[in-house]
Amino acid sequence: MTNNNRVIPLSLALALLCSPALGQQPRVIEEVVVTAQKTTQSLQDVPISVSALSGEFMQDNAIGDLVEVSTYVPNVRVEFTSPSSPQVFIRGFGTNTFNPSFEPAVGLVQDEIFFGRGTYFTESMFDLERVEVLRGPQGTLFGKNTIAGVFSVSSKGAPAEEGTEGNLAYKHGDFGDTRLEGAIGYRSSPSFGIRLAAMLADRDGRMENTKLDRKEDTRDQDAFRAKLEWNPSDALDLELVAQTSESNLNFWPRQLMNLDQDTRDYLSAFDPEIEDDPTNFQTSFNTPGEMFIGSDTVLMRGNYSFGELLGLNELTSTVVVGVSWLDVEQFQDLDVSPADLLNLDEVDDYRQESLEWRFGGHADSLFGVGNHVEFLAGAYYFQSDFHIIADVIIGQDIASYATTKDAQQLLSGSNTVPGNPLGGAIGGFLPPLTGTVNPTDFYRFDFFQDTEALALFGQLVWDLTEKWTLTPGIRINRETKLSTPTGTSVCTNKGTAPCITSTVISANDYAPGEIERTENNLSPKVALTYYINNDISMYGSWSKGFKSGGVNSISFTGEELEYEPEKAQSWELGLRSQLMNNTLKFNATAYRMEFDDLQVLAFNGLFFDVTNAASAISQGLELDIQWLTPYAPLTINSSLGYLDATYDKYPSAPAPIAEGQGAQQDLGGKTLAFAPEYNGTLSPVLEYTFGNFLLKTALNINYQSSHFTDTDLDPNTEIPSTVTYSAHISLKSLDGGWAISIGGKNLTDERELNQVIDTAMFPGTYNPSQNPGRELFTKVSFRW
Repeated sequence: MTNNNRVIPLSLALALLCSPALGQQPRVIEEVVVTAQKTTQSLQDVPISVSALSGEFMQDNAIGDLVEVSTYVPNVRVEFTSPSSPQVFIRGFGTNTFNPSFEPAVGLVQDEIFFGRGTYFTESMFDLERVEVLRGPQGTLFGKNTIAGVFSVSSKGAPAEEGTEGNLAYKHGDFGDTRLEGAIGYRSSPSFGIRLAAMLADRDGRMENTKLDRKEDTRDQDAFRAKLEWNPSDALDLELVAQTSESNLNFWPRQLMNLDQDTRDYLSAFDPEIEDDPTNFQTSFNTPGEMFIGSDTVLMRGNYSFGELLGLNELTSTVVVGVSWLDVEQFQDLDVSPADLLNLDEVDDYRQESLEWRFGGHADSLFGVGNHVEFLAGAYYFQSDFHIIADVIIGQDIASYATTKDAQQLLSGSNTVPGNPLGGAIGGFLPPLTGTVNPTDFYRFDFFQDTEALALFGQLVWDLTEKWTLTPGIRINRETKLSTPTGTSVCTNKGTAPCITSTVISANDYAPGEIERTENNLSPKVALTYYINNDISMYGSWSKGFKSGGVNSISFTGEELEYEPEKAQSWELGLRSQLMNNTLKFNATAYRMEFDDLQVLAFNGLFFDVTNAASAISQGLELDIQWLTPYAPLTINSSLGYLDATYDKYPSAPAPIAEGQGAQQDLGGKTLAFAPEYNGTLSPVLEYTFGNFLLKTALNINYQSSHFTDTDLDPNTEIPSTVTYSAHISLKSLDGGWAISIGGKNLTDERELNQVIDTAMFPGTYNPSQNPGRELFTKVSFRW
C-alpha cells in the first residue's frame, strides 16, 4: 500500500519558514564585534560571559546612562541614587561605595583607560559605539579591581571614509527632562580624522521637598569630547582623546519610611506635612543639599606594526597613556529630616595616571605545535592620589532632639528606653533647649591615600586543532597603598567640655600616622573552546581574581581601620550558537563563583563601617537570545538571568538596627543583598519600510525578582518583584537624514523602590530611594 502523504522534517520546515521570498535579500543576524580580549573579534568567539549593547540600540531606546544599560544585561544591577557613590553589582558581587574607602569591584574601562573611582560610572556616557559587560573575574587583561567584572565603554571615532558626518539629537521628556546630544566627524584623508561630541542634559525633577519647597532630584550635566586620529605611516596610528564633564544637582533624593509615632510627633513640629510614604515622590529635610561632580580626562593610544618579525606573521606594539582628574563636592542632610540635626560637608579630590604597554602578534603555530596562535603580553602601571575632607556638622535642633526617645535609643543601643530621655549622655551637657549650637562644632575626617600598582600580564589564544582552542592567561600584580587617616573633633570649648558633634556620633580623635599596605597577587585563567561546527561552539573556563584591601577613610573611633582584600575564583560553561540559517542566536552561560573575605559595609547607627564577610558563593545561568522571526518585520530580543548568591560563612554579620546598635547575626546560607534571583527582558521589534521611510516600533518588558538592598537583610530593605514596560515608535528616512520618535518608560507607572537603607538619628526609620515613575518623551534627530 502506497502512502502519497509526505512528512516534512521539522528542521526543513523551519528553514523554509525562515527563507526569504524570491528576490529578497535573506535576513541574517549581524556580527557583533567586541574587544573583550583587547583584540577585535566576534562576540561568538569570546570564551567568557559577555553582553554587548550597541550605541544605536541605546539611542533607539533613549538610554542615557549605565543604570538603564544594566536592565538589559542578565545578572547585572547598577544604582545611581548618589552619583558620587554608584553601586554596581554583577552576579551579586560588587561594592557599596557609600563609604569612599572602597574602590569598585566592577571596573570601568572607557576607550582602554581604567578608572579607579566608582563616580566615573556616572560620567560621559554619550556618543558611544558600544558598551560591553564582561562578567568577572577579569583580572588578567583589565586594570585592577575587576574581580566582579568590567564595563567596557567605547566612544565613536572619526568617519571611516573621507568626508564629513554628524548627528544631532534632542530629547524632551516629562518633568523637564531634556537631553541634547550631537557630534561631527571629519576625515580629510586616510591618515587624518577628527570627531567632536557634546552632551547637554537637564532635569527639573519630580521629588518635592515640602520643607524647602524645591525639587530634590534635579540634575544638570554638560560633557564634551574630542577625538583625533592620525596615521602618519602605514605602520603607525595614533589616537588622542580629551573629554570633560560637569554635573550639578540638588542632593539627595531620599525619603522617609516607617516613622514611629514619637518620631512623627517630633518631626511634625518642623514640617506639618511630614509623612513616610516611600512611593509618592515627596520628602522633607531642612538642608538645601547640593553636589558638584567634575572630571577631566586626556588619553593617548598608539599602535605600531612591525610586520613579520621574530617568526611571527605580524607583531604590533600598543601604548595607552592616560591621566584623569575627578572633583566631588557635596553638602547633604545626613538625617534626611526637617529638623536641623546633622549635616555632611565633603570634598573629594582624585587624580590618576596609567600606562599600559603591550605587544601582540600571531603565527601559524606555537613552535610547530598545533595551528594558529595569537599572543598578548604587556605591563601596566597605575598611580592615584585620593584626598577626602568630610565634616559632620551638628545642627541647631540637636538640643530638642535630646528630649526624644530616638536620642536615647541611639546612645544606649537599645530600642526600649524607659525613663527620662534627658537623663542620658546628651542631656548631661547640651545647652538649654532655647540656646544655639556654636557653628564651629563639627567632626572632621581628613584622609589621604596614595596608590601605586604594577602588573605584568599575558594571554594566548591557541588553536590546538580545527575544533579545539586553548586560551590561558596570567597576571602578576603588586599594589602599595600609603594611607593617612585622621579623625578630629573641632569646637570652641574643646578641652573644657566635650564637643557636641563627636559626642552625638560617638567619635574619638585619632591620628595613627601613615599606614602602608603592600599586596601581591597572581591572577590566572584558562579557557578551552570546542567548535562543534561553524555555528555552534562550547567553552569551559576557570579564573581567579583579586581586589585590594585598604584603610577605612570614615572611621569614628580609629579602631580596626584596615580591611583585607577580596579573592575569588570562577568556573563557567558556555554555549555560543547561531542557528536556523543565522536567524537565531542563542548564547548561554552556567557559572559558579566563590568569594573569600568579601568586602561589605555595616551600618553603625549613623554611617557605614568597612569590614570583611567570611565567604560567599554565587551560581546561576545567563541567556542572551536574538531571533529574526519568519515574519520578516519582527525581531525578538530576550535575556534571562538566574542568580543564586548566598553567604557561605558570615557568623558575625550586622543585624538590623531594630535589634539594637551593634547587634550581630549569623548570615551563613542567607542571600546576598543586591542579588535578585531572576531578572530578564523581552523586546519585540517591528520594522516596516514605506518607500524611503522606515517605521519602527519596539516594546521592552523588564522583570526583576525581589531582593534585599542592605547587607543586614532587614525585611524593610527588601524590594518586591517588579515588571516594567517601555515602548517607542519612530519614523526615519532611510537615506540617513531625520528621525522622530515618541516613547515612554515604565508605562504602567510602577512605583518601585531602588534601595532602602537605615537613616541616621532615628533607629527603626529608613531612607528609601524611588525609581522613576512613568516617563514620556519625544526625540528628534538628524544625521548627515
